[in-house]
Amino acid sequence: MATTHQPPFGPFRPHRLLACAALLVATAAGAQSPHVVKPGETLWGISGQQLDTPLRWPEVQQRNQVGEPRLLQPGTVLYFADGRLVPEGAAVVTAVEGRASRKRAGVPEQVLTPGLPIQAGDTLITGTDAFVTLGVAGGSRVVLPSRSALEVLAIDANTVRLRLIEGRVESQVHKQQPNQQFEIRARSMGLGVRGTHFRVRDEDGVLTGEVISGEVVVQRTAQSEPPLVLREGRGAVLLESGPSQAQGLLPAPQLVPETTARNDRTFRFTPVAGAQTYRLQLARDERFLLPVYEQRGPGPSFTVPAELPSGLYQLRLTAFDAARLEGLPGDGTVYLPTVEGGAGGQSTSTALPDGRVEVRWPGIAGQRYTFELARSPDFAVLLVNEPAVYATGMTVGPFALGGRYHWRARQATPDGAASAATGFGGSFDIPAR
Repeated sequence: MATTHQPPFGPFRPHRLLACAALLVATAAGAQSPHVVKPGETLWGISGQQLDTPLRWPEVQQRNQVGEPRLLQPGTVLYFADGRLVPEGAAVVTAVEGRASRKRAGVPEQVLTPGLPIQAGDTLITGTDAFVTLGVAGGSRVVLPSRSALEVLAIDANTVRLRLIEGRVESQVHKQQPNQQFEIRARSMGLGVRGTHFRVRDEDGVLTGEVISGEVVVQRTAQSEPPLVLREGRGAVLLESGPSQAQGLLPAPQLVPETTARNDRTFRFTPVAGAQTYRLQLARDERFLLPVYEQRGPGPSFTVPAELPSGLYQLRLTAFDAARLEGLPGDGTVYLPTVEGGAGGQSTSTALPDGRVEVRWPGIAGQRYTFELARSPDFAVLLVNEPAVYATGMTVGPFALGGRYHWRARQATPDGAASAATGFGGSFDIPAR
């Protein structure tokens, strides 16, 4: 196997999942396409890829105001061309998981990809098991989970106005200047915020607003009623006629301590008094700007399917009360172990006489898969990254170093991305020499 050279900054470390850097958007004409940072990438490697030489990494660092280059965060958007670094008339998609698209009048529907600019008049739509993160002025982020639709009404350096058509939207808004406005509309309501983390949900015929931190002012667009102020830890079912009543949100469910020590994918938690159902979410970062999976059920446990690749994840649990308000989040770091066989059948790893290893998985012949090999279960640094495998097996090696190697094969979507919904994984050991 070819030797893998480490850049001077070293690999991405999963225990250093920190808040994403502020979004910086170049608006100069003819600007080079932005780059959305992936796990394990460094300024050294990105500069070599985008600027033909890794020696220009200080230039990229300065232009994008990156602090510590070894802590480059997944989802950060980097720009390489000169020009104003202030969003003007557009936002940027910073992360996509699964199938999501953009609709714009007079333009064919377009699949969302990281780095794609979003303008007023655009509508973002997420499919089943899909998530989109949108970066807007000042480093604020908007996360659109599965089966949701969001219209961009206005967006520039001073105004962000969005309309939730259906589903859910979760916003993390940085503290703004007095002349800046951030508002999410849903039905006949407008929710204006400043320096806050909140959710708006229009699901199963019920419209709710829930504030995790900060403050939200809810006002009917007709302004026939006085505004409702939702403060930290409170929410309300938002009624289109009659007054809406704020109430406290349920506390966060707590994981049973020994559940994280078990080598399985079932996470058990202590039931919350008054809870009717629960939601589990998994993400690649602590701020949940890179979500990858969720499920909802009665509890008091959730089992994550084998199709989701093994590795470290951030886990979030919430409880729903009888009014269907979603409670405060309980977050933690968990590890998903490898499950041999993936979606069905059995995966195998067979050592060959020449020192190579043949890996096979129970996939579909002729289907395209992405195949990855790494030394660590989080796949932070890839030794093999093959995006187009039209088979159900790969031969890798020979290996210069002994130890455990981890692999995963995921079904490729029509646009070439890897799907977390259909995948296989495993590991094998190479004897030390």
